[in-house]
Amino acid sequence: MVILLWCIGIFWEIVVHFFPKSVIAVPLLKYNYSLVCHQQTEKLFRIYGYNTLVCSRCTGIYLGALFSSSIILFAKLKKVSKRIMIISSVPMFMDVTLYSSGLYSYSKLIALITGLILGSVGFLYIHDAVINILIQKKGKN
Repeated sequence: MVILLWCIGIFWEIVVHFFPKSVIAVPLLKYNYSLVCHQQTEKLFRIYGYNTLVCSRCTGIYLGALFSSSIILFAKLKKVSKRIMIISSVPMFMDVTLYSSGLYSYSKLIALITGLILGSVGFLYIHDAVINILIQKKGKN
């Protein structure tokens, strides 16, 4: 539920269009998202004239986490190894490196996709770690 609310907040400027009084939440949301995202204007998605509150890569990461958390509700998944976690981060690191070195221009779509990959696998990896910690703590009691 928390991930869903976090993802809805990303698109809050669109929500404000339909519920104008909700504009009061925009400064607080922008501040909270600024703690985890650079929010550079040129890297934000623009949808029907409204910007997302995080960059395209962060949007992908959060939507990937939402996707994975939804799957966990309905299916039992295999554990994600460190190797798979590292492999899933390679596309994002390659994109950041190639863009930063000036080899190509920033692509919101590529950033979104690499974020989706990392967010999906990363959430599963973190979920597994939290479950293991809880099981270990339960065993000690």
